Amino acid sequence: MAKGSNYTSERAFFTDSVSGLRVTRLSHYACISTNLYFEMTSFTEDDAHVVFISQRGAGRDAPWDLFRVQTDGMALVQMTERDDLRGIVVCPAIGKVLFQSEGALFGMDMLSLEEESIAEIPGVVCRTHGYSLATIDRAGTTYFGNCLDPKGGEVIFKVDTASGGVDPLLHAEAVNHLHVDPECKTLHFNMLNGYEGRAYLMDTDGGRVRQSGFERFAHHTWFGTTGKMQGTLLPPGKALAIRGERDPEPEILVEGRYYWHSSCSADAEWIVSDTNWPQEGLFLLHVPTGRVTYVCDPRSSCCHPQWTHPHPSLSPGLRYVSFNSDLTGVGQVYLVELTDEFLAAARQPR
Repeated sequence: MAKGSNYTSERAFFTDSVSGLRVTRLSHYACISTNLYFEMTSFTEDDAHVVFISQRGAGRDAPWDLFRVQTDGMALVQMTERDDLRGIVVCPAIGKVLFQSEGALFGMDMLSLEEESIAEIPGVVCRTHGYSLATIDRAGTTYFGNCLDPKGGEVIFKVDTASGGVDPLLHAEAVNHLHVDPECKTLHFNMLNGYEGRAYLMDTDGGRVRQSGFERFAHHTWFGTTGKMQGTLLPPGKALAIRGERDPEPEILVEGRYYWHSSCSADAEWIVSDTNWPQEGLFLLHVPTGRVTYVCDPRSSCCHPQWTHPHPSLSPGLRYVSFNSDLTGVGQVYLVELTDEFLAAARQPR
């Protein structure tokens, strides 16, 4: 297995028995594969390719590599061969995937696989096991990541992707779920103290670090460029909701089942979510009309390992939803194709 290696297609096709939509399994190797989380879009801008991450072998500490595959399941290509891949984020607008390795930030063209070193990351060290994710604004101008500090704790830093300038922003005991708004105004993250975590916001210049004041989201993302967050409510809430920083209460968009992980389209017209307790499938919400439409059954166990969580994400052109499933017994990456007829029906008023 080496960077640039082309592999035989691992695709398989299914038809959801309820929606009639076609589902494609993109990966089927005997080790864990997973999409790049619901907080980012891991497709190329034209919806032609999707990027995912796969463990190099069937070992708990085995390294992870990035792969690219066409959305029809063909042309499976290994993108990296690095033992310390960290801080991964895809930016469809610039056609690149960015990652940390060997103490530096790299940018890789998703099609040519050409790499460039963007910046050295001084004074921080990478995690020793697993992989981690990062965040970038929609235009691809500013990268935000976190790494361990040799002196203890973690550092949130940002990188100007054009100049390579690196700015440390915050030191904390531990942080996760970094998520910058599309217009690069505000960074959301969780600050951890032992097992207890709190949601925080910070201006992207490092100023005005403050608690978000809302701890009822189970999972959430920025709601397009509205400056608000969309997300799923913690139990006993069973709803998809949106909330701005100064809103006293969230606006409930739809309720009635336990929505689990949700992400939205760039224009905030659509929200896709998986469900759990019980697992009822993936659902697509058309925000202007409030119509909720069943998409497909991920047929995943939805247990503790992250790769059993569907973590659905919409493609930029709204042609596909990527998700995970351990239907085969091992986490694999799937796509469901959203047809024009399906989307037209999903837009109809309730």
